[in-house]
Parts: sequence; C-alpha cells; structure tokens
Amino acid sequence: MTRSSFSQLMARVKQVEIPIIQRDYVQGSDRHSLVRDGFLEVLCEALTATEARPLDLDFVYGSIVNGVFQPLDGQQRLTTLFLLHWYLAWRDRAEDHFRACFTDKGRSLFRYEVRPSSHAFFNALATNFPQVETPDGHSLSEIIRDQPWYFRNWRLDPTVCAALSMLDSLHLRFAGKSGLYERLIDDSQPLVTFQLLELEGFGLSDDLYIKMNARGKSLTPFETLKARLEKDLEELFDGVMLPAVCKGRPVASFFADRIDNAWSDFLWKSRGSEQKNISSDEAAMNLLRALIVITRPLDAATTDQDLTDLRRGTEANGYDWFHRRGWLDRALITATMTLLEHWSSHHDEPFRLTVREKRHLDEAELFQNMIRKPKELTYVQFLQLAAYTQYLVRAEEHVSGEGFSAWMRVITNLAENTEYAGSDDLRRSLNGLQNFAAYMDNVHEYLVSAEGGEISGRFNRLQCAEERIKAHLILQGEGWSQRIALAEEYDYFRGQIGFLLRFCGIDLDRIDDEIARLDAQAVQALVVPFERYLACAKQMMDDLLKSSEDAGRRWERALLTLGNFLRPVGRNRSLLVTQRDEAGSWKQLLYDAARGDEHALVLKALWDKIGHPESCLEKLDQIIADPAPIDAWRAAIIRTPGVYTYVTRRMLRFEGGNVYLLKTTQMNGRHTELFVYSLHEELRNNEAALSFFRVERVDMPTAEDYPHILLSKTVEDGPQIKFRVSFSGAHGRWEFRLDCSRLLPSSDAEAELKAEGFEWHDQEVLGWFKTTDPDSVMAVINSLDRRMQHLLVPFWRPQIAERSSLQA
Repeated sequence: MTRSSFSQLMARVKQVEIPIIQRDYVQGSDRHSLVRDGFLEVLCEALTATEARPLDLDFVYGSIVNGVFQPLDGQQRLTTLFLLHWYLAWRDRAEDHFRACFTDKGRSLFRYEVRPSSHAFFNALATNFPQVETPDGHSLSEIIRDQPWYFRNWRLDPTVCAALSMLDSLHLRFAGKSGLYERLIDDSQPLVTFQLLELEGFGLSDDLYIKMNARGKSLTPFETLKARLEKDLEELFDGVMLPAVCKGRPVASFFADRIDNAWSDFLWKSRGSEQKNISSDEAAMNLLRALIVITRPLDAATTDQDLTDLRRGTEANGYDWFHRRGWLDRALITATMTLLEHWSSHHDEPFRLTVREKRHLDEAELFQNMIRKPKELTYVQFLQLAAYTQYLVRAEEHVSGEGFSAWMRVITNLAENTEYAGSDDLRRSLNGLQNFAAYMDNVHEYLVSAEGGEISGRFNRLQCAEERIKAHLILQGEGWSQRIALAEEYDYFRGQIGFLLRFCGIDLDRIDDEIARLDAQAVQALVVPFERYLACAKQMMDDLLKSSEDAGRRWERALLTLGNFLRPVGRNRSLLVTQRDEAGSWKQLLYDAARGDEHALVLKALWDKIGHPESCLEKLDQIIADPAPIDAWRAAIIRTPGVYTYVTRRMLRFEGGNVYLLKTTQMNGRHTELFVYSLHEELRNNEAALSFFRVERVDMPTAEDYPHILLSKTVEDGPQIKFRVSFSGAHGRWEFRLDCSRLLPSSDAEAELKAEGFEWHDQEVLGWFKTTDPDSVMAVINSLDRRMQHLLVPFWRPQIAERSSLQA
C-alpha cells in the first residue's frame, strides 16, 4: 500500500481504465448533490488553504494488468479527480501540460470502458479545451455541448451527463480562484492523496467485484459520517477527556470502539416492531439530528436559522451538511456519547429512569420519536430531551431518582404551558434551561430563592410564578408534594393549576412577597380550600368531557347565571370547547382564572356556591332555576340549551347590539340570531299556540341580510301571506314586516293591520311595519294569528301600477 496523488498514479502506470463491469459515473449528478458538493468543498479547502493540510481520500483498490490500472474501488473519486485536473488546467491555461501528462497520441490515458460513448467522451475531453471565456457562475457544460467535437447522442449517456454536471459544479466552486493547477500537481508536496492498494494477481473477475464492492453500492450516510467523524474527534477533543463516559480512554478511540460494537448493537435491537423497522444507520442519523437541535450555542447569530432548518428543512441527514453548518461540535458529541452509553450499558433495561408521571418523560417513546421522525418532535419534546440529556451529562453516573423526577416535572410543566410560535421561542427556553440546569438536583430550593425568578423571561411568566409557589409548598411538607401531584396528574390541567392557587388567595403577581408570607401556619390554612376547589374543578371537567349534553351542559348554564365567562377569539366570543389547544377552550379559561381575569373568576363564584361537588347536579339545577337578574342574552342561552347544539364551533358574534350564533367561525357561513333562535324554539315547543300561521326560522348564509322568523299562510288559489319577524339589537325591539313584494292587503286586512299597530312604510323596504318590545313579542304574534284567521277575504293582489292609488 502506498500513498499516491492522482498525477503520481498516472505517471506510474500506462493508463487508468474504468472496466466494463463498473457502473456509470454518478458522483457528479444532481441526484447525489450532497455527496458532490461536500466532496468539492473539502477539495477546495485543501487546495486553497494558506497552510498546507493534505487531504486523504482513503483507500483506492485495484489491479495493475499489463501496466493498466483497473480500480476495484475508487472509481467515483478517481473520475472526479481527473475532471478536477482538466478543469484547473483549463482555468490556469495549462492545457499543454495536461495533454503531456494525461494523453498520448491524441487519446486520454484515463479511459472509460463502461460504454463506448463514455470512452469517446473522455478521449475528446482530454484533448480539447474550450477556447471561449466562460464567466464565473455561467454554465460550462453549455459551452462544451456547443463544441464541434461534442456528439449530440452523448446526452443519453449517464456518465457523460454526470461529468458535465460535475464540471458545472467545479466552475461554481472554484469561481475567482487561479493558480491551483500547479498546487494540485505538485508531487513534492501533494495536497490531495489516497492510499493505493494493489491487488496483485487477482485480476478483475465478476465474483471479486461483487464480493468487495457489492456492485458499486455506496456507503450509507451514517457510514460516511462515522468514518470521517472519527478523524474529526482527534482534533475536537485534543487533550480533553470525558472520564464519566470514556472511562479514561481518549474520546476518539472510545467512540470508534463503541460505535461499531455496543452502541451499534443497541440501535439495532431498539428500532421497534418489525412493521415499523428502520435501519440502525437511519436511526443513528435521526438521533444526531434531534440532538443537534438541543446542543446549539444559544448565543450564536445562526442558531435560530439552524433550529428552523433542522426542524423543518428538507435537506437529508449527512456528514457534509452537519459539518458545513458547524454542528458536529463538542457539545453534540458529548451529548450523543452520554446517551448512547447510558442506554447501551444496561442491555435488559436501557430506558430505566423513573418519574412519577409519564407525561414528564417517557424515555422509550421519546427515543422512538427521535429515531423515526425527528422533524416532527414538538417543542415540548425538544425541551424534555434537552432537560433529560443535560441531567445525564451533568450527573455523569450519579443520578438521583428523586432529583431527576422533580427536575423533569418542573421542566415539563414550564414547557407544556409556554406558547411557542417559532425557533426563537424554542431558543429562549433552551437558554433558560441551560442556566437552570446547574440546580437540577435542588430544583425546588432554587425556585424559591431570589434567583429563581430569573426563569420568568425564558418560559411563560405565570407558569414560572406557579412553579415557584408550588416549590415553596412542597418544601413545607405536610403532604403538599402529594396534594400538588394529585392536582397536576389530572390530565386536562397538564400541570397548570395556578387557578387553584389564585382561588386560595395566593397572588401570583407578587411571588417573592407570597413566599415570604406563607409560613407554616398560612400554608396549613390553604389545605381545605385547595382540596375543595380541586374537587370542584375535577368534577366539572369530568362532566364537560364525559357528559357534555347532560351534566356538562348544567355547569355551562349555571356559570352563565353568575357572569359572562366567554373568551374572545378574534371578533367572536367562545362558549368554550374542551380541546386544550384552542383559544376558546376551558383550559384557557382556567389560565385566565390563574391570571386573575375578572370574567374567569365566575368559576370561583360557582364553586363557592356549590361548596363540595357531592350532589352538585341538584345544586346546579337550583342555580339555573333561580338566577339573579342577568343580561338578556345570557338568559336566552340558559332557557334555550339548543343554542349549544347549533353553534358546532361554539362561536358567537356580538355585533350592532345583536348576538349571532355561528355555524362556523364567520358571518359568511350559515348563522342565525340568538333571540330569533330562542323565540323560534319557544314557538316550536308550543305548536298549539298558533292556529293560522306556519312558523319557520330563516338562517342566513351571508352577512347581507338578517336572520328572522317567517310567519306564513298560503291563501287558497293565491300567493302566501308572509310576515317577517326579526330582532334589532341596536334598538332593542322586535320588528314585524308584511312581505308586499307579490301582494297587498285588502281594505279589510289593512284595517286589521292598523288595529294591530302596523304602519305603511315606503322608504327602505316597501310594506307594512311594526315594532314591539321583547316582553310583548309573543303577545303580538298570538294576536296577529287570531286577527288574520278571521278575515274572509284577507288579501288580494293588485297590479303594480295600482299600489300608489291604493295607498292614497
């Protein structure tokens, strides 16, 4: 085995021949752009560095038969090196030197026997150079295709296409650079070399090729990363030891040993069920991608973009990408080695750390998500991963079960109840976590200290305040650890129970003062109200989640008797949904209560009325049946529970004094008006009240018209009599209109209408019109029904021209 440059190899043998059994050249194609661009990057670095740093391209295997070198492994690299020599010779006007070294009698000494067209192309390329200038950034391949020696049918040859694509990439990579050809062929100090291994006497049989090269199967991205990373580690950890992980061995040698043995075995065995299996190499690359996210230097200007690209980017995992972005740093390697060593050191129980609640950390599930879909990890999962990893790295081999459980509980509560809109929010929380990690085994003591308030700028301020108060209560003992755990473990709350603390009289806006105030006696006084409010909260949410049409509906209606608790959602107000992540959810109302918002304190008022939730349904019914004087719209919803069924998205729109019930979330979808809906339900449930009119509710598909009730009667052999009944919120009155678009009343009917209080309007809408107050609307409808049914000839239809004379 000898170390050789490409020019040294060409000088040593008669020819280099890519034999017919080899595959096409592919390294230059766009399908392999990651490999191509990464290779060109390191070649460019080696040739342009001010300080000589030779680049070694690993092994090139082959046989020399009659002075001709036939590569068994290394075809792609050798072809790229030939194209690099050709390109730099052309760029530096060293064509004559190139021809002297790499051609003989007008034929290339670097030959392709894979296809006749490939053979012809390399012969032509080696002896011809474009004589026109090709500005940097323009296509060199287009110039070559315009040369007289270029045959059009070569466009069908994959090797030729990949070679031209590589030349274009070389032209982009080496733009603005000159004098590199001389450095490349300097055999006294070669900058690009490989280890040449001659397989003497083997020849190049099909059998040998298949056994050694798997018919050109390329290394996996992980195999490439592993081979190149092992060399990087020597420089990265030069003089630095990781005693807890590497047991006193140098990092590079420990990594090389473990990655091919214990860690590889663990990844292979831990990939999951057969139907979901992925390769252990793919698992390793996905694991690295996830860990890169949580190990970025959080004060670097590039971090936000790094986090975005890692979470959403489409670029495939690979050494070149990771290396180019500077991600393969000491923090990543330390985290990766710590986790893999932790998992692989216990074959039967790799995921063995325990926490009180799986919500705080499910090691096995988090691992599977990391290795299968790292781009789909949530912000909360990334923060859990960061907390988990930082704990193991800092704890080394001394993991405190109680300390770890408390650490993961606090971090999960903070993460789950902080809103994340982008990578900058994630970076902010990761930064807070990094500063917080120094106190991970004394998390409660840190939170109650004056320094504990520093985390407020990194996570949701109110949740930070809540965690500090809970830490103080836990340190007081007296069962508070179990009491708080019981509250947090109720799944809907997701660790956010600030509303209970607020209802117990704790001011979450003055945490340091409250920590000082809450001595043992004051803390003991919180026990009864805390447990009572918790019982009420759990009962209410159980009913809303499991019996929404019955018990849950009673809680909703009872709350309305005490106040307006509807949350604003854009231009709407929400009757609240149980989905936690929705803006108009019960979870958000509980958060508003923790914040002390007035509309949410209705919860406390109701729970105080109920006392203990035993027999709460009877108490709720009593509250609903005997409400104090309240807003008309709240009373309408309470007496008309069907409203909840109509508003499938639970949205109301308060506009112009009216309250609209929305089928979707906008007025350009089907909607009705609350009082119209309530009046229609009352009429529908009392069908015997009207004997003349047919009653119909008319909903609107757009905001261009008003929802209304239609009182109609079809006259024998004639058109319909139609009264439109709508509510004007602006005036607080009901409006009745007789539809006169197709008929006008007879004189008898006019007299009856006037007696009923109707007047003729010819302004905006032509017809007979009347208004009444809400308390009288049912009486007006009943009276109108009786009057209309006693008319012998109730209506007649004049010609349009007659309307003015009739009115006169």
